[in-house]
Amino acid sequence: MKRIYLFLIMGFLALSCGNNQEKENSDQVQKTEEAPVLTNPEAVEPVFPDDAEAERTDWQNPETVLQALGNLNSKTVADIGAGAGYFSFKLARLAQKVIALDIDPNALEYINEQKEIVGNWADNIETRLTPPDVPNLLPDEADAVLVVNTFYFIPQQQLYFERLKEGMKPDAELVIVDFKKGEIPVGPSDDRKMDVSEVKSILRKAGYRKISIDEKSLEYQYIIKAVN
Repeated sequence: MKRIYLFLIMGFLALSCGNNQEKENSDQVQKTEEAPVLTNPEAVEPVFPDDAEAERTDWQNPETVLQALGNLNSKTVADIGAGAGYFSFKLARLAQKVIALDIDPNALEYINEQKEIVGNWADNIETRLTPPDVPNLLPDEADAVLVVNTFYFIPQQQLYFERLKEGMKPDAELVIVDFKKGEIPVGPSDDRKMDVSEVKSILRKAGYRKISIDEKSLEYQYIIKAVN
């Protein structure tokens, strides 16, 4: 009788241990199934052609410039004077489409090369070669236009920005960023800059509305916003 009782106790203990082990295994499987699959959240960034371009972020404060454009979701943005694509790639993360316009085919070729390197997140950038005096946009193509460090170099500026209006949708926003006059450690000499009031006057004559000037947000540059 004692032997039978002992066997019953041993069987109960074995069953209990087995159930506990099964529960632990079950818990382990459940935890494994619930664990998220981690992926690298960092997309490959473009590499700009020289150190000066990489150091530009320190004084350019690109986030402030992008904020001036507002919500770009589902919008097409024209980046006039895109160069190596400093702003084009930043815009590509925010907008539905970016049109990178420049007069230099080598600059646009560089953007296309970087697009192949960084992956498909930048496929919404379209490079477009353009003459210096022609915006080269289709009618009502752009919801917003960004012109950075380029205004001085555009010939016949009033005529150019009149033509630009044709490529902008009604109420599309124009944002111009350029260097303040005076002794500053970045940018061209004063003879290759335009006073902010002069830029505003040209835009008004070209037919833009709601022109505003921000000379405080950026240390070395001003931001002008206008509406088509």
